[in-house]
Amino acid sequence: LTPEEKAQRVAKAIRKQTAEVGERWERLMGHAGTWHEQVERALDKLQDLQSSMDQLDLRLTQAEDLKAGWQPVGDLLIDSLQDHIDKTT
Repeated sequence: LTPEEKAQRVAKAIRKQTAEVGERWERLMGHAGTWHEQVERALDKLQDLQSSMDQLDLRLTQAEDLKAGWQPVGDLLIDSLQDHIDKTT
């Protein structure tokens, strides 16, 4: 082979490899975009879960505070038990 033919073969091989790298890059970018969308959806769901947990924590704290103010059942007189039940429901 002449040096020109060798150079043409090398150039052809480089063009082929360049095209293959370009195709692989496009596929990688597509996969990365899909992965990014999945991560975004997971993040949205986790943020919704965190919000629900925060609301539940607040409601539980309020319920515990209310319960802390209850008079122990053993300290109630039988005659006033129904009044106490009515006040706490």
